[in-house]
Amino acid sequence: MLSEHDARLVEYERLRSVFEHAPVTLSVTVVNAILTAFVLAPLDGPGLPVAWVGSIVAVSAVRWIGGRSFLGLSPEAVARGRWATFSTLGSLTTGVLWGICATLMFPALESYQLFLALVIGGMCSGAVAVNAAHLHTVVAFVVPASLPLAASFFAEGAASRVSALMIVLFASALSGISLAAHRKFGERIRLRIALGHEQRKLSETNQRLLQEIAQRRTAEATLHQAQKMEAIGHLTGGIAHDFNNLLQVMIGNMQMIRRLGADNHQIVKYAAAAEQAATRGSELTSSLLTFARRQTLEAKPVDINALLREFEPILLRTLGATVRFEMVLAADLPLCDADPAHFQSAVLNLAINAGDAMPEGGVLSVSTGVAELGPADLAGNPDAVPGRFVRLSVRDTGFGMSAEVMTRVFEPFFTTKAVGKGSGLGLSQIYGFARQSGGHVRLLSAPNAGTEATLWLPVSTANATAAQVADKPQDMGAKRPAV
Repeated sequence: MLSEHDARLVEYERLRSVFEHAPVTLSVTVVNAILTAFVLAPLDGPGLPVAWVGSIVAVSAVRWIGGRSFLGLSPEAVARGRWATFSTLGSLTTGVLWGICATLMFPALESYQLFLALVIGGMCSGAVAVNAAHLHTVVAFVVPASLPLAASFFAEGAASRVSALMIVLFASALSGISLAAHRKFGERIRLRIALGHEQRKLSETNQRLLQEIAQRRTAEATLHQAQKMEAIGHLTGGIAHDFNNLLQVMIGNMQMIRRLGADNHQIVKYAAAAEQAATRGSELTSSLLTFARRQTLEAKPVDINALLREFEPILLRTLGATVRFEMVLAADLPLCDADPAHFQSAVLNLAINAGDAMPEGGVLSVSTGVAELGPADLAGNPDAVPGRFVRLSVRDTGFGMSAEVMTRVFEPFFTTKAVGKGSGLGLSQIYGFARQSGGHVRLLSAPNAGTEATLWLPVSTANATAAQVADKPQDMGAKRPAV
């Protein structure tokens, strides 16, 4: 059972077949009419043949104009019943005119009668050949064109009645052929429509399959990255913890040596240098512990807007005069659970990296807001729970990073800076701080398109707003992060 749309499309294709052949069909009709009138005019006089030809030409012109109008329409814009009626009435009018010719201009001489019969029979056969897609159009011409001719032969007497019967049989056979062709055409169009539906279904299925494959590859890549970072975290965390214990022993012994050798300037000097190196090593291991999410955090409900306002002078001094600093803070921002010192250290790290990416100057934008993150947003991050988060975005207009660099930016000691310009621990610290705080971090970047780092921290469970915070955040600007 065809749908309404498909049935409309089948009818449209039937009529389109008729109107596409109309120029040839109508031209043959006019030419045959002129030749017929030229042959019969000496018998009947020029008056009636000329008027008859003029009628044929007028009707053919209207049908041709209508057909051109139809072909300019889309299937959806076609009024199916109206155009089917137009085609049928045009064919019927032409058939009636040929029937009039067979009645009013029927010649008395047998040779002329045979000529007229051949012309009308040829016209009926041609109508079947080119218009069989639309049965009504064919029958509307064949019946009124052939039956008056049969009646004229029948009126001639017994000898001509056989010819009349043959014409009737001929018209019946043409109608049967037209019906069969009509059905075959409809079946072909319906098969084509069904094939189109199946092709669309196959295309949609392929598209869904490609999307699922792409999603699976993305999920696999995310899982692989998460597993890699987790493995690096376990490795660096274990090593850093043990190494930090050794360094603490060294620092303690260096302090004892300094006290015991207070009278010897050289001993104090060398012990202080060793203690300073061990302290620097302890700071590095502390950064690794932050990445491994084993650092001790003092998380509490904080207002990051207040922290950023307090920290703004330090950021301005860090960026220098060539970088324009913009800060857009959301109003009524809820509190989030975070360690204030580590938060400010993360912001400073991001600002330093942004400044290094804009050696010739640019714009650094810092903004805050609230976001709702779902499981898809937190894919590969088991430390965060879907829900509401406070958002911090830091965007620069620097030279950006390639896709290859982006896959490694959070790894400890990975850096694109020159030797001695950075330790490669800044972003790894931010990564560990965000994960250990139950939050999330993401970088978006492309070569010559700048970088945007977004840090999400979970909204505090404390039933308070930023405006109700009584404790002023501590100034942690003196704690220099590793970059």
